[in-house]
Amino acid sequence: MRFGIPLIALFLTTVPASAQLAIRPDVHLSPLRLNSPVPEERPVSVDNSRLPYFPDIISQHGGSCAQASAIHYLFTYEMNRVLERAVEGKDANTFSYRYIWHFLNDGGNNGGFSSDGIEITRTAGCMTVSDYGSELDNYYRWPSGYAKYYNAMHYRTRRMYTVDLSTRQGIETLMDYMADKHDGHPGGGLAGFSLTGDWSIDDYDGPSETGLKDIIVLRGSGGAHAMTFVGYDQSVEYDCNRDGVIQDNEKGAFILVNSWGTWWGTDGFAYMPFSYYLNAADEGGLSQNDRSALCIETEYREPGIAMGVKLNYTSRNDLILRFGVADGAQATEPAPGTVLDCPIVRAQGGDLMMQGTYFDSAKNIEMGFDLSAAKAAADTMKAPCWFLTVIKIISGKPGEGYVSEVSLHDYSSGKDSTITRQFDEVSGKISMTKNFKVPTRPWFKNAYGEWYEPVRTSANPLAESADNMKAYSWRNIYGIRRSDGGYAKVKVRNYDSGSRRITLDIANYE
Repeated sequence: MRFGIPLIALFLTTVPASAQLAIRPDVHLSPLRLNSPVPEERPVSVDNSRLPYFPDIISQHGGSCAQASAIHYLFTYEMNRVLERAVEGKDANTFSYRYIWHFLNDGGNNGGFSSDGIEITRTAGCMTVSDYGSELDNYYRWPSGYAKYYNAMHYRTRRMYTVDLSTRQGIETLMDYMADKHDGHPGGGLAGFSLTGDWSIDDYDGPSETGLKDIIVLRGSGGAHAMTFVGYDQSVEYDCNRDGVIQDNEKGAFILVNSWGTWWGTDGFAYMPFSYYLNAADEGGLSQNDRSALCIETEYREPGIAMGVKLNYTSRNDLILRFGVADGAQATEPAPGTVLDCPIVRAQGGDLMMQGTYFDSAKNIEMGFDLSAAKAAADTMKAPCWFLTVIKIISGKPGEGYVSEVSLHDYSSGKDSTITRQFDEVSGKISMTKNFKVPTRPWFKNAYGEWYEPVRTSANPLAESADNMKAYSWRNIYGIRRSDGGYAKVKVRNYDSGSRRITLDIANYE
């Protein structure tokens, strides 16, 4: 069980300690509160990795441990627990940590923060492995396909919590949480954590109920690394201070799962003594940043309205996307208070093509974004006009490209009602800041502030004579300027000499 440790130590030294924490230091999360009183008698041990919601052990790619912990283990377990479905090794029931990591690694083998990955799942959802595709390809791929992003919108984090483990009360709170979250679903919760000091793994042959043969010790050549608590065992005893005596505070340990494969530890698992959390770093314990755990609540959510975006661009590091809505097709920008920031295209991903390689074919990407947070505002509007705002910055090499299509998907009726607008390389060219809009109804306000809708058939008899209409028949297509500044092509047809009415076909353009 000890083989390979020098290699692991070498790997860890290549990853900055500040970039592998479970919780970003400047993020203030809600403290964990159990929803109901805990049982009078806490189980001696709990191991949630034995429940059907827990995924397979993985061997992480590069410096992705923060997302391997937060997404592959924590999010996958918690989502399947809420849905009460077994993972069963299925890619459709396992969530892709690489989907999240590739938005956060700056287009390279860089680490990150678990809480940053969870924040993406809170606002944009998380893609399954079956939708993302192979976990074995390049480090940097962003997937393409609206349906994949739409599926991801359903799987969300509702809340993030922290548990302070620097006190015995905090440790007991997390044990109770792991035994039973008291939220109506079977089993207990998991928690993410990190180690940033000098640590290693050692053999363990002491008492236990759960039978692991490996334990974390705070000595060695370890470094910044995020892992996941799956349970605890109060019967474990370990002489952490090496004085030859087992003190009361040296009894009990969390059970952790690592992301280095099943060869590490006991099939990928090890103990983490409670004692290290009760002492500060200068007293033989952990640093302040390591003395807390990250917990989440997940939910399955149906998007109300979403936008599909097709882009052709050469450097995704340059792009920031925002969304919003305004009342009336003549609007030129989103209304105040409706603007939504995008967590997955926010000047990130490195100087790469949109799909994450240097090949021209990777310039094109189709993505999807949940706009449901602005739907309540849109429902108060007579004629909602939805906006994609593309902000171009120069980060590294300048990129160039255009928006080729924007589609609005309204699921309010239980079906996908779609409005699509297409652009060419000129009309869709991305400048420093550009709005692309999708009117949902052709309503406008006149000079008096009154709403009206252009009609396609004349409502009153025409003054022109039949002879005049015959004269127009050979030139019955016209270009006109609309009141909102755009243009329309109008075709005159079906003149009825009896009613003296005509039909107008109108094609609108920006």
